[in-house]
Amino acid sequence: MVRSSFAILFFIRDSRVKRDGTASIEVVLTVNGERCAFSTGKKVKASNWDKVKQQVKGKDDESKCLNNFLTALKAKLYQKEAELLDKGFIITAELLRDAYLDKVEILKEKSLLEVLADHNKERKAMVGKNLAPATYWVFEYTARLLTEYIKQKYQREDLYLRELNIGFIQGFHAFLLSEKKMAQNSATKHLKFLKQIVNIAVANSYMTFNPFLPYKIEREPVEIDFLDEEELRKVINFDTPIPRFERAKDMFLFGCFTGLSYIDIKTLTPEHFEKDGAGRIWIKKRRVKTDVLSRIPLLPIAKLILDKYKGGDKLLPIQDPADVNKYLKDIAILCGINKRITFHTSRHTFASTVTLANNISLEVVSKMLGHTNTRMTTHYAKLIDKCIGEQMDKLMDTFTREAYY
Repeated sequence: MVRSSFAILFFIRDSRVKRDGTASIEVVLTVNGERCAFSTGKKVKASNWDKVKQQVKGKDDESKCLNNFLTALKAKLYQKEAELLDKGFIITAELLRDAYLDKVEILKEKSLLEVLADHNKERKAMVGKNLAPATYWVFEYTARLLTEYIKQKYQREDLYLRELNIGFIQGFHAFLLSEKKMAQNSATKHLKFLKQIVNIAVANSYMTFNPFLPYKIEREPVEIDFLDEEELRKVINFDTPIPRFERAKDMFLFGCFTGLSYIDIKTLTPEHFEKDGAGRIWIKKRRVKTDVLSRIPLLPIAKLILDKYKGGDKLLPIQDPADVNKYLKDIAILCGINKRITFHTSRHTFASTVTLANNISLEVVSKMLGHTNTRMTTHYAKLIDKCIGEQMDKLMDTFTREAYY
């Protein structure tokens, strides 16, 4: 918008000179005949103020510093005027003053950790509702890692969003791999969250350029362990007089025959069970991690485990994650299973050995696992060699040499 008049005037009020002879330097903005005054926050000896030149007299260091400050203040006012015009505002004296004082929300310069803190504050209220505690923990941990990285590399507490570039991202990636000794996939988790924060900043017009556009975040392929049928039977037949091993085994097997994750088993209640018209018992529960509904028919082994612990304080007395994983490691050794088993192995085993290897379709398995699409299911579901071999045998029977000729 074209303005008819705009003026900046620095002055001191003779009526407000203090006993020590100093007075505050004030600025008056005049836009289209409308005036607005505010203090610059600086003081000067009244006798040293040049009213005509609107600056401090003298060539000493203090005078030079004050005059440089006034020059910078005027430059910032012109900059804010340009920013307001660029956003489509009609300039007024009070609006320009507020913009200079960073009171115009749309012009406030945001920092990386400020936007990240706002995000985490909003998400914290969602924990236990539609956000898993483990996911929120990643948000908080990424914030601590970024704070440490900025202090180490830039010797600062924070960075403005406009300062972010591909060099910052590459440096943070290297910091995670070298300083924090993370594997590539662990580092990728934090980089993806940082990218999410930057996307939020771009969407809110806090920054105009997204430095993540030319940067590709790649996960390394991971071989997912699961128990084959023979190994699963070893665990089923594992007999132990040690109660903690017995309980860890039962919880693990419940996961193998339902596909439920640790947190979903821990939060399982009688309200999550339904019986249909055919007499089938179903587990219908929204996953804590994604809030997507899982619908799983209750298999006999899983029902036996539920009956075994009926009447206790909890539906299933699952141990703490660190403990149950430690016990499962011992159970694997005692069973002669040469694999690294954690509780999450049970979910992979359900997807691969219990369902897909028994000709349950990928779409059905996806619904039982609570996935939004089958692409996610393929991450868990690995068809074992036996299943692949059986299906290829059918092809061999169909396309024999005799049939061809």
